[in-house]
Amino acid sequence: MKKFTFIALLSFLCLGFGFANAQSVAHVNSQEILEALPAFQDAQAKIKKEADRHQAEIQRQQKEIQALVEKGQKEMEALKGKSDAEKMKALAPLEQELQTKSKALQEYQQNAAKGVAKMESDLLAPVYKKVQIAIEEVGKKDNVGYIIDLATAGQSGTIVYFGGGKDLTPQVKKQLGL
Repeated sequence: MKKFTFIALLSFLCLGFGFANAQSVAHVNSQEILEALPAFQDAQAKIKKEADRHQAEIQRQQKEIQALVEKGQKEMEALKGKSDAEKMKALAPLEQELQTKSKALQEYQQNAAKGVAKMESDLLAPVYKKVQIAIEEVGKKDNVGYIIDLATAGQSGTIVYFGGGKDLTPQVKKQLGL
């Protein structure tokens, strides 16, 4: 009985290693695929346009704040020789306006960043999903067990050595009609 158990275990291990070796590994470069997609390029252009619009508004508000600071400095010069109480009274409205505009700018920056991030997510999520589905379909078609994305693996440092291998990037591009 012990001999049968040993032989069964040995057979199981050999079969297991055989199946493990049958699983092939390939790679894709998702960044290359994405950059070739017109939908990705369109989304990137819309996101950039929105970010640029917000940046222009932020710069406009910053200029207003800078003008207030300069106005305050000039008024401070004009108030030389006055008492601190007189200076504070004269500059209080300007200081209040400066605080209000600074707070508004900070809120605008936060809302703009959230808005651009949401727009990016909304526009790019379908594109990413389309690429993921194409990668999976090509992997199944080519009977590949594992597909490594060189774009993300290279950035995170998870690939220690890369000596070539099967590149599925062209097949994925073809699957996407590129």
